[in-house]
Amino acid sequence: PDHVCSVHFVYCKSNEYTNNQMRPSPLSFCVAIQASFLLSPCLPFSTQHVGKVQQQMPPSASTLIRSSSSFRPTASTSSLNSQILDFIEPTTGVPVKLIGAMHYNPASIKLATDTINELQAEGKLGSIIIESCSTRWNATLENEMVKNALQSEMRAAHDLGLKYNRPVVLGDQCINITVSQLKNGAKEALTDLVQPIGGWGRLAESIGTARRESVPIGDGYLGIDSFLDEKLLGAAPVSFVKYPLSYMVKSPVAAVIVLGLLVLSGGEVSNASWLDEPASTSDMLVSLLVSFLETVVFARVFLKELLAERNEVLAVNILEQCKNYQSQSNKNGWMNLFKSNSDKANGAIYARESVVGKPEEGKTVVAVLGLAHCNGIKKIMTER
Repeated sequence: PDHVCSVHFVYCKSNEYTNNQMRPSPLSFCVAIQASFLLSPCLPFSTQHVGKVQQQMPPSASTLIRSSSSFRPTASTSSLNSQILDFIEPTTGVPVKLIGAMHYNPASIKLATDTINELQAEGKLGSIIIESCSTRWNATLENEMVKNALQSEMRAAHDLGLKYNRPVVLGDQCINITVSQLKNGAKEALTDLVQPIGGWGRLAESIGTARRESVPIGDGYLGIDSFLDEKLLGAAPVSFVKYPLSYMVKSPVAAVIVLGLLVLSGGEVSNASWLDEPASTSDMLVSLLVSFLETVVFARVFLKELLAERNEVLAVNILEQCKNYQSQSNKNGWMNLFKSNSDKANGAIYARESVVGKPEEGKTVVAVLGLAHCNGIKKIMTER
């Protein structure tokens, strides 16, 4: 329903532009529809959160909330601790702490730093998993500007891991595999789009399954207040500058190509010639159709290739580190004499200069991830 409302809103605003002899650009349709897709997961979050607040407040206040046209998190929810998921990994019994971050955000950097320092002070800091692969991470270390000026929450966690002599794991899927799967996912989505019989059903099922797996909602998961935290949003402009700048520095050729495409598309949109022509209904329908198709392909690759499949890899690497901290107290004493002190994590990729994991007890495994990954990874690790 929220998608339909967003499209209807765009259509109505487009009619207003038409009446004023202004023609809406296809780019505006695309941005609006894709924004509606990205914001649509927030609807269940916000509905659930408002329901809880209403149950805890007197009738008069509850009525006031229902009549309000907007929802703002209460002071109690405006804490960066709401971006952390704590749970016990069921097969090993090891505590896991997922720190959700907005990349390059100073508030997220502080959250990761404070959490790791606190665990170290308590003697509970185990392995630190960061959302990066060896290819991307080594490229970051080799670039002095990215290394020093563009500080990120993952870099802060990495540096603390080295400082405290704790294992630092590069837990994400290799970027080469991700790029290949993105291409294949987009190709599959386009193939299904041109096959109304069978293809559309497969595409809808693929998107629905990926969304349920990668964006679970409910008690025990991050809610909308985690994304709308005032400290996080207050520092968001820094992320909007540093995040694309990091890609420009690490991959200048690709950045120039993308920037050139944006400039060309911007020049086309900013061309005043279309202002003199009223938009026809057919033009608007074509723009809506193109934007819808782009959104479908975007949804497919975003939810499946960028989130769900990488969540699987990250969850496996977190689980492997948990094996190093599994309690051995349930085993016979004479068997403990022969236990190995070698790393129990299979296939772990450790950062440069990091120590290798080894069996210990009483530790917590920490993972520093993008906020969008946290719920899906917890679902994988606790429900499978």
